[in-house]
Amino acid sequence: MKNYLLLVSCLAAAGLSACGAVRVQVKNTPQTDWSKYRSYAFIQRPPGEQVYGSLLADNELIYGLADQLAARDIVADTLQPDLLVSFRASAQWQQREVTTNQPPVFGMNPWRMPLWGFYDPFFWNSPMANPWWGMPRQTRTVAERQGTLEVYVFDRQTKQTLWQAVSEGNATDAYENVKTSLKKMFAKFPVKAQRKITELKY
Repeated sequence: MKNYLLLVSCLAAAGLSACGAVRVQVKNTPQTDWSKYRSYAFIQRPPGEQVYGSLLADNELIYGLADQLAARDIVADTLQPDLLVSFRASAQWQQREVTTNQPPVFGMNPWRMPLWGFYDPFFWNSPMANPWWGMPRQTRTVAERQGTLEVYVFDRQTKQTLWQAVSEGNATDAYENVKTSLKKMFAKFPVKAQRKITELKY
């Protein structure tokens, strides 16, 4: 019974996480010679602006972008950078209904045996305890913050956009949204990482 309840919980959790998955779209400028780009700088943002209003998510994005580019031998240079990098994020709260199966109560009577005049402490004769009638379902409303994160990489000289990536998904946990978004974005970056990125634990 414990294994059964654990399985039901895992399936419900998997369904919820799938609904909140981060989706990424990437666009590249064709025939770009990336070998000539060795440095970058961030485009300055308005003072006090933070990704999803979270300092933790903001730091994860800045340092995460720096790590991803450094792993590709593109280093920071605020004086004469080859590339300019900008990003922006927006989010809004949404409500949706989630329906999950509830595990039946302990004690099952699959044949619906009548228990005339007997004390039934474990609800053997309860409809909820009858697996042949299916498990009861519960619908509830949950609030989720849907976020959109955009990253742009420009050629500083020509001002041409060389690469852009957009992620959309559940940003209720802003830090996890940024972390997952960066991984998926740079998995599609034209220049492959030359070394493994060490993740910082906050």
